[in-house]
Amino acid sequence: MIPPINVDRMVEFLVGLLNTPSPTGDTDRAIAYVQQAFAELPLAMQVSPKGFLTGTWTGSSHDAPRALTAHVDTLGAMVREVKENGRLRLTQLGGWSWTSVEGEGVTIFTAGGQTYRGAILPTTASVHAHTREERSATRTDTNTEVRIDAITSSREETQALGIQVGDIVAFDPRVELNDNGFIRSRHLDDKACVATIYAALLALVDAGLEPKQTTTIHISNYEEVGHGAATGFPPDLVDLLTVDMAVVAPAQQSDEHSVTICAKDSAGPYHLGFRRELEALAQANQIPYKVDVYPFYGSDGEAYWQAGGNVRVGLIGPGVDASHHYERTHRDALQYTAQLIAAYLLS
Repeated sequence: MIPPINVDRMVEFLVGLLNTPSPTGDTDRAIAYVQQAFAELPLAMQVSPKGFLTGTWTGSSHDAPRALTAHVDTLGAMVREVKENGRLRLTQLGGWSWTSVEGEGVTIFTAGGQTYRGAILPTTASVHAHTREERSATRTDTNTEVRIDAITSSREETQALGIQVGDIVAFDPRVELNDNGFIRSRHLDDKACVATIYAALLALVDAGLEPKQTTTIHISNYEEVGHGAATGFPPDLVDLLTVDMAVVAPAQQSDEHSVTICAKDSAGPYHLGFRRELEALAQANQIPYKVDVYPFYGSDGEAYWQAGGNVRVGLIGPGVDASHHYERTHRDALQYTAQLIAAYLLS
């Protein structure tokens, strides 16, 4: 029988992680947050030269070592140009639509350690100064800019603030917890899944249990650009369970009240035998689940496969609506994902 999941502690951990900026390429703050939280678990987490976090929990058996992976890096941006008007042109970190961040608050992190606030706006934002056609133009990096909340109207004034090309720009998460269990925030992909791993491990510790197999926990930091979990696993690994958000959208099976077991995404099918085992675990433990296919999606598990990993790879995760936009999930999906992780660890 799987131990109970402390959903309140999981959500508390998640909120703290969501409020810790970690765009791809600037994840040290989030890695430190996770390492500190995981310190109460029997893992001895260590940061690699690449910046990801790993730790191993010795199980009762060692014949089929396993690993779990989720990522803390998020969508974000980098300064591509300091414009003549003092505003910033951006280049994307990760795959997001320009319309998905229009009007969003941001924090700019400079090389000198200063931070500045700002907002992402179209260059034709003012209704009172531009035509309807100008305002409705397709958004790109050339007609979208960051307005900095500082006194500047020229490239020289902005550069004098310490802002330069290459500085990281983080989007505001805008976390909201609703009384009915919904959680709304940017970057639930994939911080919600890191929280489910934390909650599953915590449940085992609180119940005085240990994994059946020796298990490596891998928290990656470059998933949004395709190579997060390409390395960092023991050579004798047999299974890699990737925990990443499930796609909630029209024509998808996933929802915000279940855990999803992914059958296939843009890179092809996941290991069929592993998927069947996960489905059987969900059924045996009466965990609400869906099986789904994601047409425009890739995962850290596939990054390890593509790097030559000779393991079975599976993918599960909580349903997240509006992926790579202003996302939403529900406590139910987090709870059931953590339950399936715990069931897997004990099986």
